[in-house]
Amino acid sequence: MKAYAAMRVHKTTLILVVLLAALALWIPQRHRLAEARLALAEAGEQLARLDERIAAATASLESTRRLLHEQHVNHAATVAAAAKVEQELARVDPESQWVAPPSAPPYWNAGSPYVWLRKETLPKLGVRVFTDDGELRPEVASGLTANARQQRALNTAAPRLLAEYRALEVANAERTDEHLPGIAGDGPKMTIRINPMPEQGARLKQEFETALRSELGEQRGDLVMKLSEGWLDSQFSRFGQVPKTISVIRHPDGTFNASIQSGHSSTSVGGTTTIDKYIPPHLLPLFSDMLSRTDSADPTGPPEN
Repeated sequence: MKAYAAMRVHKTTLILVVLLAALALWIPQRHRLAEARLALAEAGEQLARLDERIAAATASLESTRRLLHEQHVNHAATVAAAAKVEQELARVDPESQWVAPPSAPPYWNAGSPYVWLRKETLPKLGVRVFTDDGELRPEVASGLTANARQQRALNTAAPRLLAEYRALEVANAERTDEHLPGIAGDGPKMTIRINPMPEQGARLKQEFETALRSELGEQRGDLVMKLSEGWLDSQFSRFGQVPKTISVIRHPDGTFNASIQSGHSSTSVGGTTTIDKYIPPHLLPLFSDMLSRTDSADPTGPPEN
């Protein structure tokens, strides 16, 4: 009897152990299953939100495409209308087709009456700005858009300053026996030297620049100074900063050799029958005594007063 009872207790205990073991396995699985279901639900929500964003982006892209297409259509229509207007305007006013500057100058169009250039390229063109008497050349004045009043003012100031400097050169001319190279041989010789006049030259330069900037403004005034740099140097001897020397010899056959040196610049001519083209007109009278002599005249004698 006792053995039977003990067997039943043992069997019951075994069943309880089995049940406890099964329960120990089932509870974690249940927990993991719940977590998996929760993760699946969250993934589903994220997928739904992602689908919504994709749908919104697709709709926005489609709207942008439609808008871009409309803009292309409108642009094409505008370009066509503008071209039609330009054609009609060119027929009525041919000059109008050249009023718009090119996108990248310099620009050359065989059919256009104009050439587009950047301002900084102009000083490199070697344009002659002034006449021999100091007046602004009409085509340059036109290119600078100088009006009639500005032209009159400049054509009064510049020749006056040039005439004043020439008078100073004549007044400061000195005769010397130190002839320039190339002045050798038989015949009367004469050399005139004009010493530097830095103070007078600086004043005249200041007045010249002031006149330009006063009438044309800072930018165009500077442009004229750059364009006419070579002419100003030759006419004003770098505004009195360098000496000028002129030597002439008259050969027995009546021909002349002449040399002119101004600073580091020099010019020589030989075998010419006249020196009028080579000596500045305001200095030519200084050589009248030598030019009027006979071949037997004393080449070193003093000039007549």
